[in-house]
Amino acid sequence: MFVKDRMTAQPLVVITPEAPITEAQRLMQEHSVRHLPVVEDHDRLVGLLTRETVIKAIPWSAASLSALETRYILSKIKVGRVMLRDFITTTEDVPVEEAARVMVDHKLTCLPVLRQTRLVGIITDIDLLSIAAEMLGARRPGVRLSVLVRDKPGEMARLSAAIAAVGGNLAAFGSWKGQLPPDRLGIVLKVDRISKEELLPVVERLEDVEILDMRIAT
Repeated sequence: MFVKDRMTAQPLVVITPEAPITEAQRLMQEHSVRHLPVVEDHDRLVGLLTRETVIKAIPWSAASLSALETRYILSKIKVGRVMLRDFITTTEDVPVEEAARVMVDHKLTCLPVLRQTRLVGIITDIDLLSIAAEMLGARRPGVRLSVLVRDKPGEMARLSAAIAAVGGNLAAFGSWKGQLPPDRLGIVLKVDRISKEELLPVVERLEDVEILDMRIAT
């Protein structure tokens, strides 16, 4: 799966550097977006505006003003004055997990997607959370199983084979390391076509497999 498969593609909601902050607020509210690419010549990316940068653009002195007065002040502030000029981008052919790593490492909520120098899309933290929910089977009913196994070849095959032998279907799968010991790997599975009562003894019989959690997910 690549960025191009999950990004929001053109036509995007964008804004120009000359537009007032009030226009950015209107676009964000009207289209329910948190990020506005700032473009010139239709699709040449020159900046990025986020909901946070819009909030920071409001002068502290405006707190004592009326809504009408605050709006007047913001109408005089141009997007180009407050937009982010130093930002990270990605391309369409980047794997989604690499885009996620970049966003986590740099604490970002979005990545504009470029084709050479032209804006072709945007991928956000919500897009990546949707992928995670899909890959972990969040909307699929079944038995959710979390286990620790040895981090060595064949462990996933051994677990899935044991489940398949009693008629279980591996509907979703994920793994994690986190703060686990170097020789351990965490695995979370969504299993359907068998009950929790049928699955439990199958996993308990497997050597070096520690059950962390097992529950019905609807």
